[in-house]
Amino acid sequence: MNKDKIIRVTVTVVILAVLALMWGLESDLAYNVAQQRPILLGRYTLEKTIALLIATPILLWVLIGQWTKKKKTADPAAKRLATFKQISLTVSIILGIVIADVALRISQRQHYVADNNEQQSYHRVPNSVYKGVFYDRPEFPFSYPNPIEGYPPVPFVLTVDDQGFRNPVRHEQYDWLVLGDSFAEGSKVSDDQVWVTRLAEQRRVRVYNLGMSGGNPVTYLETLKRFGVPLQPKVVLYLLYEGNDLRNSNFRRRRVDGQEQLPLWDKIFKVSPLREVLKNSLIRLLGPIGKKRFYNDPAIHDPSHRMYPVAWLPFEVPAGSGHGYAFDVKRLEQHYVTEEGFRQSLACTESLQLLDQTRQICDENNMTLIFIYAPDKPHVLIEDICERVDPKQLYAFLNTRVKDLPEPEVLAARLYEGTQVRRRVFQEYCRENGIAFINLTEPLREETRKGVQTYYTFDQHWTPDGHEVVARYLSETIVVSEK
Repeated sequence: MNKDKIIRVTVTVVILAVLALMWGLESDLAYNVAQQRPILLGRYTLEKTIALLIATPILLWVLIGQWTKKKKTADPAAKRLATFKQISLTVSIILGIVIADVALRISQRQHYVADNNEQQSYHRVPNSVYKGVFYDRPEFPFSYPNPIEGYPPVPFVLTVDDQGFRNPVRHEQYDWLVLGDSFAEGSKVSDDQVWVTRLAEQRRVRVYNLGMSGGNPVTYLETLKRFGVPLQPKVVLYLLYEGNDLRNSNFRRRRVDGQEQLPLWDKIFKVSPLREVLKNSLIRLLGPIGKKRFYNDPAIHDPSHRMYPVAWLPFEVPAGSGHGYAFDVKRLEQHYVTEEGFRQSLACTESLQLLDQTRQICDENNMTLIFIYAPDKPHVLIEDICERVDPKQLYAFLNTRVKDLPEPEVLAARLYEGTQVRRRVFQEYCRENGIAFINLTEPLREETRKGVQTYYTFDQHWTPDGHEVVARYLSETIVVSEK
């Protein structure tokens, strides 16, 4: 065997071994499902699939080249021509990608506008209407191993008024107004199903909804100053969702034109619409392949099974009702906290400071401030979870993201205690400052246990039934005293 052939055989063996290793190693499926990230071909993350699709043809091209290469031409003109062709092809591809990306950016529909560049508040495009149908199903085809139907499809209409907020009917004056995020604005439900609308009907008051999807205490304060105070309402309902509202990142962000300010690299690549189109195309094409790989696998509750950490989700309440509730591991992780730890967090200190400023504005304008605490899914379900889920499986779920956890039984107790921390901190603040405090946890838990599906299965928001539960409870609970 001559030297050239030895080299070719060696290169071939190495390339085939690399390809076998690359395609043979699966991604951590349970971790990515727990994070609610896409899995393609039933085996790989999106990032690994892209790497495989890029690396495989390159390596195969190198392999083919090893066995088909010809003697290099010595003609300088031919070399220059070949080089020019390669450069031209590369430049053409890059230029085409840039043009396609720019065209997609220009054609994107604008959903939000900023109040101004100095303030961190925003609203929707005024006088717009959004229509659609929300389907309660996993975001990605490969998901939890136990298939379960979500909430039935919900046709919706979202009507935006001349100020950029969800108020299908406008009045000259308002009695109450609402501050909050998507739980106040009403995500994945129609205008007439939002708890704000239902509460207004039940209490026979005029309520202006200043809720805005993606909002947080920073935007609530600015929105109140700019849009709320001029309405001169008697009551301000301040809805705080303990999930997204209390993330430290909310208080480090700056938004302009309704968009989060990102580093230049992220603006170019991370939020590229072309990148999004390509990513979604890959998910649609390769996501369904292998999605049923672990469906109804009787071994998934064995601790050695790769899907064991997520096999208990969606979690049914009541048991056997078919009403399932799923959530990503980050939502459970946020309850793995002590009161001291939460009080020292940026989210807590900033939220309380902003709430205090909101209270002062309400006092100065003779408006009654009522604080409404909205729990997330794990908080509402925690008692049932601790009763029915094996602590070892709960441990395995949280361990996909958090390390150095205590023993499973200790962890379950800490998670239960952790669900009380945020509520307790804000309730204490309200008590010390004479603010009415309404906790939605118990009515939502009670109705959920009765068989009312209060939250969507695969989305964090309330269903139309959940909105009705909230509206009814607030209608019975809110007491307004004249100032």
